Amino acid sequence: MTDVIRTTNLILVSTGFIVSLVGLVQVLFSRNIEKKTRYFFYSLFSVLELYTLCILIRELTHSNVGSYSWVVLSKVVLFGQAFFASVLTVLITAFLLFQTGEENWIKNKVLIATIILWLCYQGLLISNIFTGSIYEVDDNNVYSRGPMFAVLVVPTIMIMIIDLFIIFWKRKKYTSKQIKAFLVYSILPMMAMIIQTRLLGVHLIVLSSVLATFFMLICIISDQNEKYYKKEAENAQLKINILLAQIQPHFLYNSLTTIKYLCAKDSKKAEEALDYFISYLRYNVDSLSNDAPIEFEKELEHVKGYLELQKLRFGDDLEIEYDIETTDFKMPTLTLQPLVENAVNYGVRKNEDGQGIVKIITRKKDDHVEVIVEDNGPGFVYDPSPNARQKLHVGVKNVMERIARISGGELTYESEVGKGTRAIIKLYK
Repeated sequence: MTDVIRTTNLILVSTGFIVSLVGLVQVLFSRNIEKKTRYFFYSLFSVLELYTLCILIRELTHSNVGSYSWVVLSKVVLFGQAFFASVLTVLITAFLLFQTGEENWIKNKVLIATIILWLCYQGLLISNIFTGSIYEVDDNNVYSRGPMFAVLVVPTIMIMIIDLFIIFWKRKKYTSKQIKAFLVYSILPMMAMIIQTRLLGVHLIVLSSVLATFFMLICIISDQNEKYYKKEAENAQLKINILLAQIQPHFLYNSLTTIKYLCAKDSKKAEEALDYFISYLRYNVDSLSNDAPIEFEKELEHVKGYLELQKLRFGDDLEIEYDIETTDFKMPTLTLQPLVENAVNYGVRKNEDGQGIVKIITRKKDDHVEVIVEDNGPGFVYDPSPNARQKLHVGVKNVMERIARISGGELTYESEVGKGTRAIIKLYK
């Protein structure tokens, strides 16, 4: 019977070790797992690898006698087995709270309670080194449970109950796939623990923990793939919104009217204006297929074409100044032109005489680059609060979203009534 149990354990533990290794590789090569979620699964499968390795070493060496070194090895791997199993329980509790999306999940009282239970478990485990009251390995390398063994199980069971409580408590913040995955992880090892108390010596808990974690990984990957493709669809729609915001009908009409006027008065300028107009449209359309940051010089060239068309329309009423300190950086496409357009339409053209200056500035700072669009228009009282941002022009809101999403930067405003406005893009290195 002992040989059957030993063979069964070797199969169970080896399977668990291989499955956890496959899970680790899966995490490594899955593209669409969110960064922090990936770290959690790295930790989970790494701990599972160490957990199963400790059990595997014990199963392969427990019959070795005749040397005190085998006894020491058994004590080390048994302690490691219990330690890594307990680390898994804390990681799962933390992961459950993290997946709720709450910002301060790490300070949650439930997690603190779990850590306290885990520390109690560690206290029992460490005390056992000196007392042997929970388990011991004798001089013949034989393992036996002590009178206090059941006490060691209490913190683990309490943490499992806490996990079930979190799933029920936070169920509205999880997707259906997440709930399914978390329930499987919480219930399957618990059932294995109950069965294992009946089948002494058979390592069901280790395989159930590995399979439950792998099942959870598959569910989370599937869930995040859905979110990823949904986000991609939203991004595609955002690009279309940007294009529509950029190519505004009044600008098209005014540009074409100017070109028509120039055709009769100055054919050379009309041809030049038409080239600017074609380049402007081509750049906007091409940008739909490009979500990566581009060289600033390309974005500036597009803006210059736009401003040349506006100069043809407004003549000397519109002055353009460039104070370019650096061009050695990248920025998202279609982010500078909406700000310049606002400076022209809501800055310069809102002056009483319709005249003014638009200035484009770049500055190199220690940890970021600033791109500034400045006008000497009437200015306004800027409110940076989230509610006020909702009232911003759609083009400006799109710029804010794209800068934050693609470059991790930010767009802010400085404005003073009667003195003008500065739109400041900060692109961090």
